[in-house]
Amino acid sequence: MDATLRESLRRLPIFAGLSDSELEELGGRMRQKQFKRTDTIFRKDDPGTHLYVVLEGAVKIALPGEFGQEALVAIARQGEYFGELALFDRSPRSATVVALEDTKAALLAAEDFIAFLESHPQAMHAVLEALARTVRRLSDRVEDLIFLDVPSRVAKYLLDLANQNGGPENELNLTQDELAAFTGASRVSVNRVLGDLERRRLISIRRRRIAILDAAGLAKEVRV
Repeated sequence: MDATLRESLRRLPIFAGLSDSELEELGGRMRQKQFKRTDTIFRKDDPGTHLYVVLEGAVKIALPGEFGQEALVAIARQGEYFGELALFDRSPRSATVVALEDTKAALLAAEDFIAFLESHPQAMHAVLEALARTVRRLSDRVEDLIFLDVPSRVAKYLLDLANQNGGPENELNLTQDELAAFTGASRVSVNRVLGDLERRRLISIRRRRIAILDAAGLAKEVRV
């Protein structure tokens, strides 16, 4: 098995308790696949056939709307996995996943994933914890949409995403359209908020990247 794949699997809580031989066996059942930026990995309502582990790059998980709009649910980056939900009940995919940048993923077939969980009960706890975090994150998003105005939602989401991405010192790979979809606001409104934050030196923007310059100042923009 490829050493990069082995170490990526070892870092995932779901596979953390495996021995070297078990990791080798699991990795041997996985195949790797490359995706270009903007490639659709799967669409909502597609059959759920594989679990995906992100080895390089990042993907966005979104709910598509009837008229071309979308609501972004999450971003999965290197060392994270996605696509597990449909594997439990064999239902169609509940969201669309698109590569945000050139991405390499390892794919584990549904039957191999379920067999792995059945033979490693401790891994099921990690999966349930991940699903609980997803539900909690979606509940927080609903609360934000109800109680926060657009500037507060933008500031809060930038801080949340930075924390998920290793801290506010790391640049965020995010377009204004994606930020608008995450915050439930129009692109015009988000563009206006970002321009104001940049003028006040709380953030800087270049192409697809946003850098947080003053995390404490940005946190003060979140007004309930």
